[in-house]
Amino acid sequence: MKIEQIKENFDIDIGAPMPTILSNEYNLYLIFYARKINPNWDGKSVHVRSKKDPGIITIKFDGFAQFKSGNPNDETIDGHPLYEYGLEPYSIQKVIDSGWIKELIKINSVHPGHKDKYFEKYEHFIFFFHDSCFEIVAEEYTIEENSESNMKDEIRRIAELI
Repeated sequence: MKIEQIKENFDIDIGAPMPTILSNEYNLYLIFYARKINPNWDGKSVHVRSKKDPGIITIKFDGFAQFKSGNPNDETIDGHPLYEYGLEPYSIQKVIDSGWIKELIKINSVHPGHKDKYFEKYEHFIFFFHDSCFEIVAEEYTIEENSESNMKDEIRRIAELI
């Protein structure tokens, strides 16, 4: 097993990314705040996010097999079973030779039409945030190009799609 870092044209907010998940059986959308550098920040004040703040990213996962979200957070990342393979907070990662995908193959193997090759299309992605970790086994992900500028409006837009 190995962790591969994925670099996109944004960074996950290290303070309050507020990841939000909207899903049906076929597609899943992960919405969160990207890191925004304020050149005038004095280093003393704290900005509390609201649903109307700009700067969100929407990730769409097609054909996912399973997902989980929650613990650990950035302070307990070293308790995650993949930490020893290079798991890092505030980042996007892909797990190579995923034990989770192997577990899903084993679970599905009782189906009369099961073939291991059906699972070759899946990849294991990890989006590690400040207060939570989101993991998904999916065929791929894309970054939505036409997302709204704030969380509230984007949630409304995605809700109409699913």
